[in-house]
Amino acid sequence: MPKDADEETTEREQDRLLPIANVSRLMKQALPGNAKIAKEAKDCVQECVSEFISFVTSEASDRCMQEKRKTINGEDILWAMHSLGFENYAEVLKIHLEKYRVVSAVSGPWSAADRYHQAQLDKYGSAGPHG
Repeated sequence: MPKDADEETTEREQDRLLPIANVSRLMKQALPGNAKIAKEAKDCVQECVSEFISFVTSEASDRCMQEKRKTINGEDILWAMHSLGFENYAEVLKIHLEKYRVVSAVSGPWSAADRYHQAQLDKYGSAGPHG
C-alpha cells in the first residue's frame, strides 16, 4: 500500500530529529525540579539541537571527505566546532571526550557510552550537571 505525502514527511522528520523524550529529559535536567516545559519549547529545542548536530556533523564530514576518510571521530567534531566558531563549546566537549576515552579504556560488560553515562549520573545525580 503506497504511503501518502504526510506519512513520508513525518517519517523523514522523525529520522532527522532527536527523540523528543531525550530532548525533554535533557531540558528537565537543566531546570529546577518544579519547573514545567511547554510542548512548544520542547519542539523548538528539538528542532534546534537536531539542526546543530547536523550542522557540526556536516562540517566534520566535509573534513573527512577531504582527507579521504570514511569515519568521523571525536577530533573531527572538535575541529568542526572550532571551524564553525563554537570554540567555547569545543573546549568543554574536549574535556568530555578525554573522560570518555579514559572510561572506554576500562574493560567491562557495558559499552563505553554506558560507562560514561553512568559516571555522569554518579557525578551529577539525576539532576544533571546544571541541576
